[in-house]
Amino acid sequence: MSIGFHGPDVLDNLRNARWDTVAKTYGSSHATLIGLLVEWWISSDPDNHWALEGGPSFGRRPSGKGGGICDALFCKGREAVAVVEVEGTRRVSTVQKIGKFFNAESEELETLRFAILLLYAYSPKGRGPNRHMPTATDEETIEEVKKVSASYPDKPIIVVAVDKIYEGPQAGVRGYKNNPYYASRLSQVSGSSYEGGEESTSLVLYKNRVPGAQGRSD
Repeated sequence: MSIGFHGPDVLDNLRNARWDTVAKTYGSSHATLIGLLVEWWISSDPDNHWALEGGPSFGRRPSGKGGGICDALFCKGREAVAVVEVEGTRRVSTVQKIGKFFNAESEELETLRFAILLLYAYSPKGRGPNRHMPTATDEETIEEVKKVSASYPDKPIIVVAVDKIYEGPQAGVRGYKNNPYYASRLSQVSGSSYEGGEESTSLVLYKNRVPGAQGRSD
């Protein structure tokens, strides 16, 4: 079933993505998350949807060198319709990059209709009993999303938050060399659509109800 370009429509359809795959992936799942979004986009309309992964840049920096590239471009027919960014650390600058794609002078990018910004919890913080995974989103990042959204009110920004829970040292290969990246599991995936500088809708896309198990949200 084809996806409309309205923020709430895109967000609702994202519940169909294979989040159960993310629930079974431990560590820095950057590549997995890009691939999951690409698979979701293409499978929603295989006859018309396709993607550029490791997408092009939005232009050139003042130095004359290439500008920032995106993680993927979602395309339909002959046009690019969405810019996709997956990020665990450089959140605010990544939001600003989405704005630069929306403002790109290239005619190939003038057809962009929306953006997906997927943010994921990256590394645990704290010590001992205070060891925890920070949330995937933060106030500063969301304020930047609202700012960019207000500048491009006809181009929704879908923010997807992949949050994790710190489980502590693990047995077996997940405990290899006590790697902190392997000691957390997916807790839930949530999403919000921003249009005209405001959040228009929000949904829980997936909830991992039981440790080690998968479960799609209702």
